[in-house]
Amino acid sequence: MKIQVLLTFALLSLATITHAQPKAVVKARIAFVSENYSEAAQKCTDAYTKLTRKGKMAIKLKGEMAFKTAECYRLTERFRDANEWYDRAILLDYYDEVPEAYLYNAEMLRMMSEFDKSIENYEAYLALVPGDVRAQNGIESCKMNKTFIAEKTRHVIENQATINKKEFDMAPMFGDRKTTKLYFGSGREGSTGDDKDPRSGEGYMDIWVTELDKKDNWTEPYLVKGEGINTVDNEGTVAFDSRYKTMFFTRCPNIKKQNLGCDIWMSEAKGKTEWKEPTKILIKTHDSVSVGHPCTEDGKYLIFASDMAGGFGGRDLWSTSYDRKSETWSAPVNLGPEVNTKGDELFPTFALNGDLIYASNGLPGLGGLDIFKAAKVGEENKWENPTNMGSPINGYNNDYALIEMNERFGYFTSERKSVNGEYTPDIFSYELPPNVFDLKVNVTELGNPELKIEDVRVIVKGTDGSSWEGYTDVNGSVFWDKKPSAD
Repeated sequence: MKIQVLLTFALLSLATITHAQPKAVVKARIAFVSENYSEAAQKCTDAYTKLTRKGKMAIKLKGEMAFKTAECYRLTERFRDANEWYDRAILLDYYDEVPEAYLYNAEMLRMMSEFDKSIENYEAYLALVPGDVRAQNGIESCKMNKTFIAEKTRHVIENQATINKKEFDMAPMFGDRKTTKLYFGSGREGSTGDDKDPRSGEGYMDIWVTELDKKDNWTEPYLVKGEGINTVDNEGTVAFDSRYKTMFFTRCPNIKKQNLGCDIWMSEAKGKTEWKEPTKILIKTHDSVSVGHPCTEDGKYLIFASDMAGGFGGRDLWSTSYDRKSETWSAPVNLGPEVNTKGDELFPTFALNGDLIYASNGLPGLGGLDIFKAAKVGEENKWENPTNMGSPINGYNNDYALIEMNERFGYFTSERKSVNGEYTPDIFSYELPPNVFDLKVNVTELGNPELKIEDVRVIVKGTDGSSWEGYTDVNGSVFWDKKPSAD
């Protein structure tokens, strides 16, 4: 396979260039390049410990190992550990080699609510890389923090403890029209395979399902039924067509010494409870490219996230359409600067009104990935003016993969700090409770308010379709206590 040859060549070249370097450094670099971040974090730490501070080259290598350790922790959601190692890299002046040491450290500090120190590091980065919009947005986000909190919405957030386990649980999606089935990704015990993902250090993720019982409680989740759906690789982030007859999902292989990116797979329903053998959607430009996080309404037009060339930076949102005649998917089209930024755009879903909901760390927000909603433009497949969904849906952490059940209720993923101090992805619900008010209607003779009229039928209709009916008393009044508003 061509990609295997290329990667082997790259690793051999790396070994050749660094043959004079300590073996611990070479092993750490190989693990890091392979994106096996859990393993690489330990190898980089070991190499850092073994290196001395004697000589410029030794200090440079020590700074590199500190930076790579920080990167491993940042990319596996261990923000405090990442912050500590970025600090070490900065103390070793490694920002002269990689200015992003300041940028990423500022990001970690912002997610830990240390806004003043975060601004200092953003400014230090801008002194090295003037005009970088990522740092400018970061500073704006820190300064806007008080505004986000002051304008906090009335949403009530609840951890779905009956669904979540101590392992990663993420990206919920309804699996039927009645919204009684909830699909999600999880690396919990019982998933396919016994190995640990060398990238995350967690178990490989599978697609799980939970169903509502008669009391509207979620039942014990079970693995999706269907041959070839869940494998020893990572599977998750599911989407369905409007009939719930076609399922799309992400699969990320991890094959040793092969630089393979994620793919989108699709499967057709087999009866009411099972799925057929899936097939891969061929839209990638190279094996090493990642495509994933599928989003669709009709099963023919697909939005997804990818790091393919031609984007605006990081991972962008792209689209592709299915051609029935050729039975192929069209070349991907970038959704453009109205949606994408220099940061990452991930986990797209459709709102009930057709707006596009997605996560981004390239726009001002509270911290990490925030959830945004971009307004749909006419009947086109176009969206613009992304708006931050605000606090408390977004927090000082990564928030993503939001789905609406109705105008007031839905689910999303958040990496909120747990009781043990860790930031593990869990599934949360949000609810916008109605405003409650009292209503009194007085009926009098026109032009003579002193004359009260008894036994008049009064009907009140709400904008949400609700209505109340009553009759006036001897004082010409009718009263309703604690009625919910539509807003």
